[in-house]
Amino acid sequence: MKSEKLGWLSAVLASVCCLVPVAAALIGLGSAGLGSTLGSLSPYFYLGGLTVLACAWFYFARERRKACALNTDVGCQRRAVVALSVASVIVAFFAGSGLAPIVLKLLLPPAKLARTSQARASQRVADNPGAYLRKVLAVKGMDCAACVPVIKGNLDKVEGVRSIEVSLRDQTVTVEYNPAKASAERLLEAIKAAGYEARVVN
Repeated sequence: MKSEKLGWLSAVLASVCCLVPVAAALIGLGSAGLGSTLGSLSPYFYLGGLTVLACAWFYFARERRKACALNTDVGCQRRAVVALSVASVIVAFFAGSGLAPIVLKLLLPPAKLARTSQARASQRVADNPGAYLRKVLAVKGMDCAACVPVIKGNLDKVEGVRSIEVSLRDQTVTVEYNPAKASAERLLEAIKAAGYEARVVN
């Protein structure tokens, strides 16, 4: 059925910008920068996935009316419903987690976002009296939940890293580390190995 194929296509479109960098990192091609490249195009993938999914449900409704009129077997209809339901969950997960930070940025004024980020950074510094340093890294293309495990996993491998805090909304990663064992450059390299470009914010 056409609706079933469109459903799977919508799932692929919505997840490609997240799963391709993860797959590249797993096979050792993380430094190719796919995360940053696809991340900048991610809103188009999400909107494309949502549009194709809407078309898939439209075609399914049309095919179902035609099947009812002809009184044909409903077995393939059940399969299409399952496929479209699974595709809807996948699209909702990826598009929802990817578009939420964008919507928040549109709804909250930039000045308020900057004040909130600055207040958080000040609080982190105040809470860190020991020998550990905190660095806030801006990560280009990190805009959905699927990006987080790969980035955190690479940073966890860096010796001396004590904690990692990710903000999808701000597209930042705050890392607490021992400067005797790690450096900001090493953290940036770990993120680059995951396929994302990063820079030190403070």
